[in-house]
Amino acid sequence: MRIISIKNILATLMTFVSLSVFAQDYTFSNHNVVPFSLNPALAGNANNVRFGLNYRQQWPSLGNKYHTIRASYDQNFFKRKCCLGVSYSMDNQAAGIYVTHDFAGTYAHCFQLSDGYYLRLGVQCSFLLNKFDYEGLSFEDQYDYGTNSIKGGSTENFDNVGKTKCADFNAGVDFNIENKLNVGVAMFHTSEPDNGFINKEENVLHRKFVFHANYVKDLVTGKGLHSGLGDTYLFINGTFQKQDIWKQAELGAGLFFAPFIAGVTAKSDLSEITTMSLMIGTSVKTFQLYYIYDLFISDKRNGSWSHEISMMYVFRTKEKYPCPVVYW
Repeated sequence: MRIISIKNILATLMTFVSLSVFAQDYTFSNHNVVPFSLNPALAGNANNVRFGLNYRQQWPSLGNKYHTIRASYDQNFFKRKCCLGVSYSMDNQAAGIYVTHDFAGTYAHCFQLSDGYYLRLGVQCSFLLNKFDYEGLSFEDQYDYGTNSIKGGSTENFDNVGKTKCADFNAGVDFNIENKLNVGVAMFHTSEPDNGFINKEENVLHRKFVFHANYVKDLVTGKGLHSGLGDTYLFINGTFQKQDIWKQAELGAGLFFAPFIAGVTAKSDLSEITTMSLMIGTSVKTFQLYYIYDLFISDKRNGSWSHEISMMYVFRTKEKYPCPVVYW
């Protein structure tokens, strides 16, 4: 006989609700250090060969932690002004009860509008594989209110037992002023694929719309086009994301003072500031390491702290690339 704990009940409810209401993307706290995750047009924007590895742990106070891992590779092909990227993401919810695997390939192309002004276009095709261990959940018809225990099996039925799979398509555009500013928009899940286990016709992966902007100010040279950035610069960035009923706006700022970087971001659901995200990191030659901590400050009490670690390694090339670097 097993007594049901509050944590188990909450984890079960949250997982079941996420399966039966609507599908929503996994997310990272700071997409600026997760290569081309915010917009397919940003693939190759390191202007070299880049490898990325990102890890996020959410709701660590619960027994059923949420883990997200992403590995990526992207490279630009200088003479052709195009970039290719591949990525793999694994989102593990409620101790493996619900797991999503995302395999994606990305193509981006850069157009020079004039001296120092560029337009990047990107498309992405991905394959999603979802696994659902429904045997790890407890349902209402198994609960004995007299003894506060779980008895027998459930009569719940699912359209897809064990796993679902689907193809997905994303696209984006990014305008860039070299070493100064970039502004972009993107749309994910253009075809809104079926991604559910119950009531399939009602469970689709809703389109997600993204707007993002980054501004950089060199505090040493004060210059912009073609001059590159010095060892100290200020950055300001903002994003807005919307997917079905979910909305999130972010505004952040920080300072790079070689070899260190630090920043803070405020996140809002448009009714209040829900989270303050704190970032520290270092950049040594071609290796970058970041730690990000989300502090939940909302009065709604429906969130949690999270920890995030991001690493990037860049192989520098000797070829001169006609597209600009987009800095954090």
